[in-house]
Amino acid sequence: MPRFFPRRRRPGLGVFPLLIILASGCTGSASEQQTYVEKLGDDTLSVEVYTRTRDGFRGDLLIRSPQTQVAHYEATLAPDGTVGRLAVDWHTPETNPTGPPAQGFVVTLEDGHATIVRRGGQNPDTLTVEVPEGTLPVPAKLPIPFAFLEQAVRQARAQQAVQYPVPFLYAGRNAQVTNRTLTLAGDTVALDFFGMPMLAGVDGDGRILWRSGAQTTMKAEGRPAAPVALPTLAADYAARDARGQGLGVASPQATVQASFGGAHLEVVYSRPARRGRQIWGGLVPYDQWWRTGANAATAFTTDRDLEVGGTLVPAGSYTLFSMYTPGTARLIVNKQTGQWGTVYDEAQDLARIPMTRETLDTPVERFTIAIEETDGGGMLRLSWDTLRFSVPIRVR
Repeated sequence: MPRFFPRRRRPGLGVFPLLIILASGCTGSASEQQTYVEKLGDDTLSVEVYTRTRDGFRGDLLIRSPQTQVAHYEATLAPDGTVGRLAVDWHTPETNPTGPPAQGFVVTLEDGHATIVRRGGQNPDTLTVEVPEGTLPVPAKLPIPFAFLEQAVRQARAQQAVQYPVPFLYAGRNAQVTNRTLTLAGDTVALDFFGMPMLAGVDGDGRILWRSGAQTTMKAEGRPAAPVALPTLAADYAARDARGQGLGVASPQATVQASFGGAHLEVVYSRPARRGRQIWGGLVPYDQWWRTGANAATAFTTDRDLEVGGTLVPAGSYTLFSMYTPGTARLIVNKQTGQWGTVYDEAQDLARIPMTRETLDTPVERFTIAIEETDGGGMLRLSWDTLRFSVPIRVR
């Protein structure tokens, strides 16, 4: 069995309060219709309701980040069981009048080519591109909708494949195919997610029983739910967006700048939120390096030589990682720059510098980096949840 299928207890449904509002945007009997909710900690990221028929499947997908939008999709199967045609229409509920405009596309696949008709949005057009056999068009890159993950599993099983390359085609912004490997091991599957496994449980018919991003940087968890009035739910979420109370970007980027002692310092990083999750020893692992934020690697620049915690850091650009145990913390200053936050080359380390730890009376919801001027120079502080880690900075 592949190493990324851990022996562990299957996720239950208890952490996902069932949405018990009747009716939905799709037709079909309750036995045919499936509803899924995907959450990031306490926050709902997406809701999907779909119905599968002999000839294909259709559904509605609600996503909340960066703004609430709803896609209605209809997929028609080709004789070989792959998707031969996909029509997608995105819209923003009327309760958010400043949301993205309506747009959509139709993809038709035949003889190794995909013909894409895009409408609405900024660049409506028609184009034809070459695509690999078995290409699976999707309404959105992230998240991969549950109905389409289910379709990928069915295609893999039809090929009796243990590892099945899935060419995903998203036609909304571009017409590029992204190849992601689907690995099957009994009732568990793993979809490659930028080199990390997105795990899912499946039954004998290929239905998704659960989905987990715990081993990826996305960390989202998806489960089946009771039927939901998706239009009503979407209108409520969109109204929150209009009031400035929506989910927004999951981990927004921030820039911290400071000047003291003739030096100018800058940190550019992304700020994940706690969302009710365990942070230290959980989301931030112990005894492993951490990206010190989210998304792109955390960038640190200084135009003067510094002493950081007594260690010389010459003027220049660096990436900041960090490492924690229950009792210690170290700031990792790394010479590689410009990479994604999951890329870390230990051989590029300039230094691993001890940080002091203190407990906060009031929890910090979003991970926060600050540079504060002090009498002797400055202090770099990392704060999240109930802990703050600090290291002194002095200009050479």
